Amino acid sequence: MHLTQRCDAFMAFAAKHLASRPVDWATPSAGMFVWFRLREVPDTEKLIKERALAQKVLLVPGGAFSPSGAKSSFVRASFSVATDEQMDEAMRRFASLLDSSE
Repeated sequence: MHLTQRCDAFMAFAAKHLASRPVDWATPSAGMFVWFRLREVPDTEKLIKERALAQKVLLVPGGAFSPSGAKSSFVRASFSVATDEQMDEAMRRFASLLDSSE
């Protein structure tokens, strides 16, 4: 599957599972990553490194990309090698994680 098709599929699954939750994202114009901003989570570090891993949600906390290690409400996800089924399940799990963090 071409990367553009993977991106389109990932965006569709994000919309399907995350549209009603306090999270923002934009469709990337290039690359294989999507940045999500969790509006109600000022620092995603603990959420991702502890709770997300326990629920088998693999995301990277935004602070990992800060040279100063600053807190971040962002997480980064990759869609480059996932199948449609895996992307759908990943976004379902991500939504569940967000629901349980409220």
